[in-house]
Amino acid sequence: MIFSSAIIAQIGGDATYRFLELSSSPRQLALGNPITLHDSDISTTLANPATIYGEHGGQLMINYEPYFDSIHSGSAAYAHTINRAKALVFDIKYIHYGTFEGADELGNPTSDFSGSEVALGLASSHYFLRPNLYVGARLRYILSNLDTYTSSGITGDIGLYYSPIGNPLRIALVYQHLGKQLTAYEDVYEPLPANLIFGFSSALEHLPLRWHVSLHHLNKWPLLFENPEETTTDLVGNRTQQNSGLIKKVLRHATFGVEVFPDGLFSIRLGYHAQRAAELRILEVRNFSGLSFGVGMQLRRLRFQLSHARYNVAGNRTFLGLTLEPKK
Repeated sequence: MIFSSAIIAQIGGDATYRFLELSSSPRQLALGNPITLHDSDISTTLANPATIYGEHGGQLMINYEPYFDSIHSGSAAYAHTINRAKALVFDIKYIHYGTFEGADELGNPTSDFSGSEVALGLASSHYFLRPNLYVGARLRYILSNLDTYTSSGITGDIGLYYSPIGNPLRIALVYQHLGKQLTAYEDVYEPLPANLIFGFSSALEHLPLRWHVSLHHLNKWPLLFENPEETTTDLVGNRTQQNSGLIKKVLRHATFGVEVFPDGLFSIRLGYHAQRAAELRILEVRNFSGLSFGVGMQLRRLRFQLSHARYNVAGNRTFLGLTLEPKK
């Protein structure tokens, strides 16, 4: 007899256009992808559209990442000023999967082919109910190409951002990648990688330091996979399945970030992604999976950002970014 069953636990392989979930800027990658960043840096707006405001106007940002193997990705954004409090942010995000060797069903070589995906976005925000509570939205059109096959889709992000007056606390909620495919490969339609994120942040009173905590994929609870091989054996040889508690399940959704001198000309960033650390680590090899770090430097109108994230022994990520600010 043959028995089959399906286990739905993690987030890989259950949606299309997964490149949307890649960090949109080096600063985001270094800090574990927080949604509570809110300052004059335009890169903060790509994770949460509710953080867009007038001071972003005129900024141009370009980011590039040599991803794994021959894959490379990047993003760019420009903010257009509407008034002192509002701006429109135009952004583009892409990934190129490199070149593949083509072959027919018998294994005979054919012409090489490549694959790529790109998303074009437009976003803005507005205060909601009170001056320090903002709501923002981003709309994106997606085009995917693999050899002669193409697909397209539309997606949106909806975000909230709240910062009490006179208080360093920041609270944010974002629902990312809500949408659908307009056209699909071979008419096989797939869902998009929707992601509900809650985050909060605060700063220390006497130190130039701000910390961030985010809980991602709250719409897919829990992310933790119960491995049937993880058992305990008592003194008489009985084996019992190890079940994870609530705290461990919550932590699998968590990311943490710390930024030193967040408003200075030079800043240092450190982050930790709990899910990546748990799922990509190799027990016998120390690779610091889940950790990320980076720096930011302001040189007059130029802002330079660099970050590095540890994945596993198979590869890690390095992200470069440059922002040009308008003349004042």
